[in-house]
Amino acid sequence: MPIYCDESGGVGRGVMTLAAISVEDDDADAVVARFREITGLAGELKGSRIDLAERGLLFELLGQKPWTATIGIAISALAPNPDEDRGTHDIDIYVQLLEKAVTHMIKGSDHCVQVVIDDGRYGPETLALIRKDIADFIGPCGTASLDLSHRRSGLQIADVIANTFFNRAMATERQGRMAAIVAPFLESGKISLRVISRDTRAAH
Repeated sequence: MPIYCDESGGVGRGVMTLAAISVEDDDADAVVARFREITGLAGELKGSRIDLAERGLLFELLGQKPWTATIGIAISALAPNPDEDRGTHDIDIYVQLLEKAVTHMIKGSDHCVQVVIDDGRYGPETLALIRKDIADFIGPCGTASLDLSHRRSGLQIADVIANTFFNRAMATERQGRMAAIVAPFLESGKISLRVISRDTRAAH
């Protein structure tokens, strides 16, 4: 299965999350098509634009398909030092999250891996370096590519998952509802968490 990766938040907001979801294209397309049919959504599916009921619906539809996901999370302890460039730090954290999530997804796999990364966050030169880093990381058998999320259902689903875990980590009135939506998938092992600390070691 392809692995689709998208992020939410950022170090300036105190939390950055990155979702890597392994799902077949046909299944991702079917989930998004059904979601559109039920909700009447015409544009791109994005986690920041849907309400709690719609978010719950997406996870319900996704639960009917075979998939797994790993969520990388960086919290406010990873804020840059006073003399550290915030933009560079944000990229560094993003790359750490991406590598940690993809590492967990491909662990023990004997198959060539296709990683598709959302093309929307950073500039083209930075994204090209990130893509090359992941391509080198997964080896010559695999591929790493960039794509725009409106063209790939898998990236849109990854966006919703990343955004849900971003909101789950933020102390707001929606935090408990976000946690309730994803709890069954965490309990079943469909979703795994990887938290990075300042020294880049996994907390769990």
